[in-house]
Amino acid sequence: MQRELTPAKARSGVVSGRVVTVLLVSFLGACVALGLAWAFFMPR
Repeated sequence: MQRELTPAKARSGVVSGRVVTVLLVSFLGACVALGLAWAFFMPR
């Protein structure tokens, strides 16, 4: 049996999914930026 979702609960699930997605994309972007900075600025 499925539990009933109120519109507010359904929206909160969408919002939390978006928050997780934004955090993940931000983290990946920061990792790429750090990698590029390290590659360009580290002495060879």
